[in-house]
Amino acid sequence: MHFLDKPLITNIFFKLLSISKIEEYKYPYIFGKAKSKLSNLIKNNLDDKLYDLVFVIHDAKGWILEAICREIATYFPGNYFFAYSLTDLPQAKAYFFAHYSFLPIALKQNPILWQSKLLVWYTHPKDIGRSNEELVYTLNQSTKVICTCSQFVELLQNQGVNSKKTTFILGGADPAIFQPHQRSNGAVGFCTAYYARKSPELIFNIIKSMPHRKFIILGRNWDEYERFEELIALPNLSYIQAPYSDYPKYYAEMDVFVSPAKLEGGPIPLVEAMMCNIVPVASRTGFAPDIINHGDNGFIFDIDSPCEVVCKLIDQAFNIQANISQTVEHLSWKNFSLEVQELLK
Repeated sequence: MHFLDKPLITNIFFKLLSISKIEEYKYPYIFGKAKSKLSNLIKNNLDDKLYDLVFVIHDAKGWILEAICREIATYFPGNYFFAYSLTDLPQAKAYFFAHYSFLPIALKQNPILWQSKLLVWYTHPKDIGRSNEELVYTLNQSTKVICTCSQFVELLQNQGVNSKKTTFILGGADPAIFQPHQRSNGAVGFCTAYYARKSPELIFNIIKSMPHRKFIILGRNWDEYERFEELIALPNLSYIQAPYSDYPKYYAEMDVFVSPAKLEGGPIPLVEAMMCNIVPVASRTGFAPDIINHGDNGFIFDIDSPCEVVCKLIDQAFNIQANISQTVEHLSWKNFSLEVQELLK
């Protein structure tokens, strides 16, 4: 047992912090950092680190967050490890947190983290059960906070995260899998599981309002939608639940892709669709404004836009002649991984 773990020493340490009028939520982090520094004075552990990079995945197993980590690992030249727990993390030169909510917990439970580089993936704002002040404090302890889009960099900086700590790297897709096709009066597509933030009511109203267009919804759990029976009864809709490996086949049937969510980190399907030469019509969320030039390679609409506005943009999208795939060809997972690796140097 480390001597700082003894109750008396711990109580004295926390009492000193209290006298210093430091915010109480900072106590465990300062304590952990002190333990780490003391351990490093006793023995330099840099040569004992087991891995070059540890992906901290925790309960993101099976999510797109784990898939993104695996894409990074595919092109990572060093040795790496996938950690599905926030306790007893193995020693590594660097850690990649698949979600920013994992960082505060892991910092408190793993003093070794203070000796390494910490990359934190920031998807989108979410209530993670702790104060914004504490979240900002922990993000400022990281080496770099990697946002999914430019707008979240600005958001975090406005909340107090050090501008030198923030950057953004746009998500990607595999160009070998999502290949361009010629558009020819194809369907209008949605690719999303059922969530309230994905604007299911707007999706329903768009399909119902445009009987002259064919629609595809590609995703799971839409049977949880309260108007599901009405939805699938619409004659111009095909509802598809398919394994991810089959997605390119359905993208090939689309000419226009609609992303109507109220909040997004990506969305990754937007890149996949554009890589397939599908014209996007997307809400002003996530990285949509970073990759869509309104009127050139797609259209952007405000989150609170009425159905009529979105429907008009969908019809206009069929008139765009641009090669959409060329505008996102740089957004490969290989390039994504290489950008992450640059932050480790």
